Amino acid sequence: MNDPGTKTCWHCLVGATLKALLEPVGIDVHTEVPLLSLPPKADIVLMQRQLGGRTEEQRMLLADGLRDLDADQILVEIKITQSLNEAALRQASRYDDWYRICAQLKKRQLRTVIISAATARKSFLDRFAFQPVGPKGVHESTPTWGEPIRVIFLNELENIPRNATFKCFSSRTEERKKAFAAVDEAGLIRISTPFNHIMNGLRRIIMRNSLQHLDNAGITPDSVMRMGRKMFEATLDLMPEEELSALPKLEHLLVQKLQDGRQEGEAAILMRQLQRRFGSVPAWASEKIAKATSQSLEEWSLRFVDAPSLDEVFADRM
Repeated sequence: MNDPGTKTCWHCLVGATLKALLEPVGIDVHTEVPLLSLPPKADIVLMQRQLGGRTEEQRMLLADGLRDLDADQILVEIKITQSLNEAALRQASRYDDWYRICAQLKKRQLRTVIISAATARKSFLDRFAFQPVGPKGVHESTPTWGEPIRVIFLNELENIPRNATFKCFSSRTEERKKAFAAVDEAGLIRISTPFNHIMNGLRRIIMRNSLQHLDNAGITPDSVMRMGRKMFEATLDLMPEEELSALPKLEHLLVQKLQDGRQEGEAAILMRQLQRRFGSVPAWASEKIAKATSQSLEEWSLRFVDAPSLDEVFADRM
């Protein structure tokens, strides 16, 4: 952790968490994105890497309030310890205009979302004509001065795996506790090494303190990752072999949901599984994976759970 008195960059922490979660499925995550030639900067921008709309695997990982937005880019403003007020709404509208001009985007290509750790009062929602849209915790309004603005209240989101990454930053301790439990139950913690490290680090820091108390603690993504990595390494030393080789529930689901033509994604998942179970993967196995059909990749992913060796994973069977 950095020196006390330095402001914690909350949107940097949220951005690093999303980067570890979403970039493997084709959504690029950028933080502190320039809007003009000089500051200010947008907190986070989510960019769809390939055109053609969201894939099924992307929607599985995007939280409520984001997963239904088909815009090519989503500008996200983060309010963790800051209040959601009229100034925040006007700022989000300005950022929406400036970024649209800077990136040369059409209106349909960009949506702006404010994510708030705390829930706004009903009087505030009524004043600016916010209405619930879709899942619980998601509201939207079209202010007189700009484009529609969506607000996601983390405390109110349903406690399910796709919302857990955001809900870890909820203002209520109980909601944060539920979110980390949901991450564990869904196997999200093992989806990638960076995601594992940052979630472990956040759990250690956030669950021991209030968010307001951490506001001037100078927490950075690097410091969180370092702490999470140390915790992960300590856990591995104590973990039984049968747990080490357990296939994450989410990866099971991703393998089943991958569509035809997604062999590259299937191959990447299988490689991660084999590396975790057997260590380094030899060249002959990598070559088989690179040339395999989607059906073969799925079969090998299922065999991996119980196979005692790499030879058994790839053995020819009638």
